[in-house]
Amino acid sequence: MITEEKIKSSDSKLFTKEHFENFSAHHSWEPGWLADSRKESWEKFTLIEEDDLKNEKWRFSPRSRFGFSNDQNLAISALSPIFKYNLDAADIICDSVDNILLEQPDLISLFTDASGPNLGASQAYRLTNTYFNNGFFIKIPSKHNESFRIEINHNLPSSDEVSFHRNFVSLEDFAKLTLVETFSGDKPESKGILSNLTHFKIGKGAKLNRILIQNNPDKSTFYNLENFDLHADSSVVNVECYTGSSESRIETKGNLLEPGSSFENFTLISAKSEQLFDQRTEQHHIAPHCNSNLLCKNVLQDEAKSIFSGLIRVDPEAQDTNALQTNRNLLLSKEAEADSLPGLEILANDVRCTHGATTSRLNQEELFYLLSRGIEKKSAESLISLGFLEEIIDKIPDEDLANKTRNLVCSHFNYSSHL
Repeated sequence: MITEEKIKSSDSKLFTKEHFENFSAHHSWEPGWLADSRKESWEKFTLIEEDDLKNEKWRFSPRSRFGFSNDQNLAISALSPIFKYNLDAADIICDSVDNILLEQPDLISLFTDASGPNLGASQAYRLTNTYFNNGFFIKIPSKHNESFRIEINHNLPSSDEVSFHRNFVSLEDFAKLTLVETFSGDKPESKGILSNLTHFKIGKGAKLNRILIQNNPDKSTFYNLENFDLHADSSVVNVECYTGSSESRIETKGNLLEPGSSFENFTLISAKSEQLFDQRTEQHHIAPHCNSNLLCKNVLQDEAKSIFSGLIRVDPEAQDTNALQTNRNLLLSKEAEADSLPGLEILANDVRCTHGATTSRLNQEELFYLLSRGIEKKSAESLISLGFLEEIIDKIPDEDLANKTRNLVCSHFNYSSHL
């Protein structure tokens, strides 16, 4: 295990050339291809123009709330994920990236050409590729027909630290995996930043069920960038639940590369105070005879703000495409704000694609009914919101995790669901 490292720069800006050279010196033991990859990412980071941070991919987003340069005391903090699993097969690989770098670095070289979602968070993407020193690596070989379950907990860094995680998931042909990821922090007052980049390679006929629950400290910043590559007849069901962090940038891209693949992406957000959730998605249909479905539901209290920008992209060869995209927002206050930008880019002629977004306020008749039964207003709002989000929670196959999500939502209203 690589010991925790803290490399601070005396410069007013943490991510200077001096800082990169200092970091590289501490990682001189790494193989040459990885050092070259880090350097290339660093050089591309330095070429990012200010205009790149103000384009359509950041529309409606208060850009000043995202970034790294304003946090002068940040440190590179290597925090290992915590694993929970019961895997009997010796050929299954499940380990932290720092261990893989020490013991089997060539495994990560298989992902050197892997791209991120590239939906706007170019700073976070380039910096994560440059400075990542932890994360997880999972590989399930093709000969295993049974379904495996792996649970991973990511701990947010302490106050004034940033952690860069790069994760790799490879399911070979016909492999099956249920992956549960939770994000949390031990220090409620932490202003730490976690930039989390995950590459998924889903082989022919493979099946992935992935559940992500984010309940980070309220003052933290969270980037979650993920790219799914799906091959023939493979399927992904991705369920994500967000309640924590002051600012969250979420980018999810599903690439349907070969015929018969299916990508389903379900997200819920429960936000209060001045929380900001900026979600960008793309369903990229490259091959024919593929299906994708996206459903995002948000509940916003107080002065919370959400942004949804989703694109269904259908290439000319992707005939017989079936793609759905839906965003639903529920506002519980006059100050809450939800911006939605659903989009279609269709270059094939045999497709069934729908997209839409709605924003509404609390149903006063439903609220009055509950109040007339002696239920307090906050509890009534919590119950109505929970019913609104239940369509997403119901996608979680594990009842304990589903109840945990319900309790997290209710805790935003200072109300216990007792589940």
